[in-house]
Amino acid sequence: MSVALAYYRAPATWTFAGLFKALSSRLGGDVEPLDEPSIQRLVAQARTGDRIAAQRVYRQLVDRVFRVVRGVLRSNAEAEDVTQDAMLTVLTSLARYSPRSDARFATWVTSIALNTARRRFRRRRPELTETGDLPDVVDDNAEPERDVDTSRERAALLRALAELAPAEREIVSLRYGAELNASEIAEVLKLEPANVRKILERLRERLAVRIEALLKQGALS
Repeated sequence: MSVALAYYRAPATWTFAGLFKALSSRLGGDVEPLDEPSIQRLVAQARTGDRIAAQRVYRQLVDRVFRVVRGVLRSNAEAEDVTQDAMLTVLTSLARYSPRSDARFATWVTSIALNTARRRFRRRRPELTETGDLPDVVDDNAEPERDVDTSRERAALLRALAELAPAEREIVSLRYGAELNASEIAEVLKLEPANVRKILERLRERLAVRIEALLKQGALS
């Protein structure tokens, strides 16, 4: 068995949410997630100038933002720049945020992030690297075999995403990177929720086939 196939795993062992989770940055996020009422309380405190509350808001949202913009941009470095720009905009614009009972704070945040990424995208068209990804900083605590496996899956996801149209990448990244539902995605992209659901259903099947093909063929080795 080839090295490439040795690291290939059956389709049932990965999910789109899991693949996007592997895109997380090293910007200090992905703490234990809070429920929406708790986040809204933090936002209210941050709006009064509470710096600790603002830091907690940042940590709650930063990796979610990164996963969204990484899905539409060409590199980790570029996505981290956009993430920081977007989060700065979020934290300095809290006075303009109007809480709504029918919308999570994350919807407003990811809308800002996506607009920031679009501006970067227009300035410089994405270009794929050999694997669709950049080398990661070594994690001394990672298990070598699992680290290789995760890197291959992440590269397969990025390559498959890069083959989609920009609007399709945005929908997939909002669903699995930001964990927004169809109604929230529809609000961000100004679409009908029913259309979002149909597009996601089509894209899930298409992406799953492409990701499996990339992994199985060893195209990312």
